[in-house]
Amino acid sequence: MKEFIATYPPYQILLTVLLVVCAVAQLVYWMRYSRVATHRHSLREPEGASTPPVSVVVVVADDPEYVTEHLPRLLTQNHPNYEVVVVDDGSENDLTDELLAMQALYPHLRFTTIKADPVFRHSRKLALTVGIKAARYDNIVFTDADAVPASEKWLSIMSRGFNGGRLVIGYTGIERKPGLANKIMRCQRLTSSIRYLNAAIRGHVYRGIYNNIGYTKRLFFGNKGYTHLRMTLGEDDLFVQKVAPVCSRRTSVMLSPAATVRQFQWGGTGWWRAERRYRSASFDLYPWKVRLSVAAELLTRALLTLGTAAMLVLLPPVLWIVALCLFLLRETTLLLTVRMIARRVGEKGLMCTYLAHDLCAPVSELFLWISRKIRPSQRLWI
Repeated sequence: MKEFIATYPPYQILLTVLLVVCAVAQLVYWMRYSRVATHRHSLREPEGASTPPVSVVVVVADDPEYVTEHLPRLLTQNHPNYEVVVVDDGSENDLTDELLAMQALYPHLRFTTIKADPVFRHSRKLALTVGIKAARYDNIVFTDADAVPASEKWLSIMSRGFNGGRLVIGYTGIERKPGLANKIMRCQRLTSSIRYLNAAIRGHVYRGIYNNIGYTKRLFFGNKGYTHLRMTLGEDDLFVQKVAPVCSRRTSVMLSPAATVRQFQWGGTGWWRAERRYRSASFDLYPWKVRLSVAAELLTRALLTLGTAAMLVLLPPVLWIVALCLFLLRETTLLLTVRMIARRVGEKGLMCTYLAHDLCAPVSELFLWISRKIRPSQRLWI
């Protein structure tokens, strides 16, 4: 050690130490994330447990095409005992006729309507609360008109989470479309999902995604429903954080390609930036430990990349070879882990794009944070 310190200038030693610390931190993060790939909920189910009855609540607003084209995907799920509760949330074009026609084909469909009020505006949380009250069963799975299940087994897999769980969390990916923009969106969704899925598996749940999440009526009303009622989001993450102390050890994470929900891609990169700016607004209200963990992961990732590049330029071969080996070790660990997780949730063809996305993500997240602070989404408050 003394010879090492005497041989190299202080700045080279500090750069080497910084790189080693960041590499170790990144390896720890990704080795912990690997639990997402190996998690099996079946180990938590009581022996001989059957598929519990469940209600599906979906909010629809001004989208008659969803009722005729996509709602049947919910109504034809392979589940022995379930209902679908549709909440017509103030549609300008009354959906009653379409829903009655659909109800004649599927008796397990029920619906309720919230009339639009030009004076009193309300968020989606009110519509969800109405749907929860209308549901017959204690176990409720939530989805939305902006997404569809990936398979007819989706509900049977998600409902199994209620065997031993009060909160059920699934994965929502972006629908697969041609083009680089779609791959970037899917990579960003996969990255953010890995974080919260890993936290939930480890017993530190802090969020789900609104169109593939479930919880019991008892949990909802026992904790006095949603918070931040003037905010138009938070029904999946802020509510989960509210109930986390009572259900952190009774949270089921259901991972399978068949249990995935696919969210529609409504536009290009401009739409996606606006969507991320809107959906990430609640992050500032997250527990400080969650925010610190996310910031630390992004910072160490950025420093590892920049430090490796700096060492290749500034340091002698003995040291930059060490730097390059550490960087490649981290990249290899990342690729193996992400590939296993992607298979678990049904993501395909992302690996090459994911590498580029991973390198650029710290800068992208920084710009997103700045954009959110300077120009908050206009949809955020009512």
